[in-house]
Amino acid sequence: MTRKKSLINFDKTVAGVNITERGVKSYSKTIKVGPFQFTANLSEHGLRGSVGLPGTGISFRNIVSTELPDINTPDLPEFKDKPDMWSDNNKV
Repeated sequence: MTRKKSLINFDKTVAGVNITERGVKSYSKTIKVGPFQFTANLSEHGLRGSVGLPGTGISFRNIVSTELPDINTPDLPEFKDKPDMWSDNNKV
């Protein structure tokens, strides 16, 4: 079920933290180098980067896009020791 839309929309960025009426959504950092502006955005969907020209609204979005590893999946040896069903070298 979808959430009911609120009557008033709140969206504010404070010190690189994007806050909405539903809580913190993402973290971003912008660096200006010469005539270009580089932005990295970290959210629950992953890390994304963009390059733009400040003050013009022109940007190339998602030039760097990567998914973050799932921290809920355990990285324990017993989860890595499962035999490969397609190989002939299965442990018994």
